[in-house]
Amino acid sequence: MSNNLDKFIHHNRKDFDSEMPSENVWDRIEQTLPVKKEAKRFSLNDIIKWAAAAAVIFVALTSVYFIYIKKYSHETPTVKSDPENGPGYQKPDELGDVTPEYAAQFKRFSERIESQQEELKKATSDQPSLAKQFEEDLKVLDSSYLALKKQAEQTPNRDVLIKAMIQNLQLQAELLNRQLLIIKDIKNIQTQTQNNEKSI
Repeated sequence: MSNNLDKFIHHNRKDFDSEMPSENVWDRIEQTLPVKKEAKRFSLNDIIKWAAAAAVIFVALTSVYFIYIKKYSHETPTVKSDPENGPGYQKPDELGDVTPEYAAQFKRFSERIESQQEELKKATSDQPSLAKQFEEDLKVLDSSYLALKKQAEQTPNRDVLIKAMIQNLQLQAELLNRQLLIIKDIKNIQTQTQNNEKSI
């Protein structure tokens, strides 16, 4: 059967090739093609907003997890706070029966956070709105830390909570470090802009 079709096409080729498509055909095809869109570029503010949103979600999920643990706990407190130094700070000698390894980690991260906060205050002194945004981001982690500390007072599995508290302090230190990098990048961009304006 395919041989008959081939023969028919071969004998009638001239009849098939005599017609030309109209010029409108290409226009109609072009209209059906999707329009190319420009790729969206992310600014520094977009990245900061997404990072803050990710930090808030992480803190919320962590808090929900430890609140769930709290329902099944019936033990006395093990971790005490130091209200003079504010939230997120623990003196190693007030951590109760925490192992020396954990106490050393608490001390190391607490000192690192304090020094980074001082450096950040100096760096953002001329940008109060950015400083306020950075403080709000850090308050989210601080409130999560306080929730963990409160739960550690009532849970039998304090080892897990102490590790979570140390991890929270580590996240605070990393957040402060990223904030410092952002400030340095902003100042570098401002310096480059000023240099470019001077050269023009």
